[in-house]
Order: sequence, then structure tokens, then C-alpha cells
Amino acid sequence: MRTIVHLSDLHFGRLDARLVEPLLASIRDVSPELIAISGDLTQRARRKQFAEARAFIQSLEHPYLVVPGNHDVPLYDVARRVLRPLHRFRRYVSADRLPVFADAEIAVLGINTARAIAFANGRISREQLAEIGDFFAGVKPGPLRIVVTHHPLTSPPEAPPRPVVHRAARALDGIAAAGIDLILTGHYHQAASDEIAAHGVAPGRSILVSQAGTAISTRLRDEANSYNLIRIAGDEVTCAARSWTATGFATSEERRYRRRAGRWERLESPSPACGRGSG
Repeated sequence: MRTIVHLSDLHFGRLDARLVEPLLASIRDVSPELIAISGDLTQRARRKQFAEARAFIQSLEHPYLVVPGNHDVPLYDVARRVLRPLHRFRRYVSADRLPVFADAEIAVLGINTARAIAFANGRISREQLAEIGDFFAGVKPGPLRIVVTHHPLTSPPEAPPRPVVHRAARALDGIAAAGIDLILTGHYHQAASDEIAAHGVAPGRSILVSQAGTAISTRLRDEANSYNLIRIAGDEVTCAARSWTATGFATSEERRYRRRAGRWERLESPSPACGRGSG
């Protein structure tokens, strides 16, 4: 079995400082094999915010994989945004353009969807799609295949359509061709999980989608602060939203999936938080 803590949208600069230590304690309690952080570590890509984000990441006691989000690109410093959009992210957080975590049970690849021009909704390039294919072509059958991006490739289910990353349809085709089983994203600040068909797309492969809420920022969108806890045991995956309850982070909603004949099936009835995505 493998455990992944999926954090997103930390937004240092708009931090709810009360939540930092409880979040770290909650992570220690579940002892994950990997912490996946799907972007927006800062509010405005300033040095102080990146320094705070780096200190937080360095306090993690488990392996982590991190990708940038659109808020990690400067907004008001136009020259820096155009010429060196991710310079501070790479200096303070990670210089790894294609972060990877792999063991006998999971193979995880991080993809940067943040751009200087397509600022809010991001973009995936043809080169990145080729890199996804190349990486997973080298992964032997067996491990669950996971891609981490900041920007969603699908609009959340049970909600009005939301903007998705540029080239999303082509990206989903490439991800399906690479045999991806699970996509981890952020950006919407809302916890959600489901099989991809529930999102209104059909890329030719059954894929699970986990969208994480904002873990420790004040930028809430009608939901509590939360992170997603994902447990993987062969062909069974559990996604739980762990929400702030004023005394700590606790499981608010949970969904379980099992893969049968190549398709992910939900084993329990839909629940209102992990899988809602409304607002």
C-alpha cells in the first residue's frame, strides 16, 4: 500500500498561520510515502513568500514532489513575468523541470502548466506531452501511473463549466495513451474526486481525478481548508478530503474506487465534499 498526501494552493502571502502546525501534525500522523504539492505556493511570487514556502517544504519529514501554479509567476512585474516567469520558484523551491517519484507501487510525474502569457488557466505544450509519453514508456507494468499538474484538465463534476488548461483535450488524449491512472490537480480551491467520465470527457481510458482544496490559505471558496489523502493498494484507491475542523484536520468525506476490467468503479455512494466541486 502507498499513501499520498495531496496539497495544493498554499498561497504564502495569504496564509492562515493557525493551520500550519496542525497540517504538519496531520501529515506526520498518516506518514505518507509522498507529498504531492500541485502549485500556487505563493500569492504573488514575491521573495518573502517563496522563502516562507521553502521553509514550510523543508519542514516536511517525507519525500515530496512539487509543481508551480499561476500564482508562482509574477503578476505585476511584467518584465520578470515575461523574461523569467519561474526564476524565483526554481531558486527557492525546486529547479527540477520534470519532478519524478517512483517505487514498486507508484510512478509519479510532475508537469508545469504555469505560463507567463496564459496566466490564469495555464497550458500544456506538445513537448510536455511527448515527455509524459517518454517517461511512462520507461515504466514497467505494475505501478499506478500518476501525473501532477496545477491546472485542471477537466471541469469539476456537478458544477457549472469552469476554465481548464489550454490544450486540455489533446493533453487528455496523450495522458490516456501513456496509460495514466490518476491525475492530481489544484487551482479551483475545492476538494473533488471522481472517475473522469463524471467530468464530461472520455479520453479513451478510465482515469481517476483528484482535485485538492486550499490547505492553509485564507482564499476559501465556500469550503473549509483541506487536503486530499490518497491511499493506493493495487487496484483499489481511496480518496479522502481531510478538512479543518477548528481543532485539527479530519476526514470529512471519502470515496473508494476499484479497477475492474480496466475501468475504475466507485464502491460507495457519492458524498458531498470529496467529489462535489461546486461553487
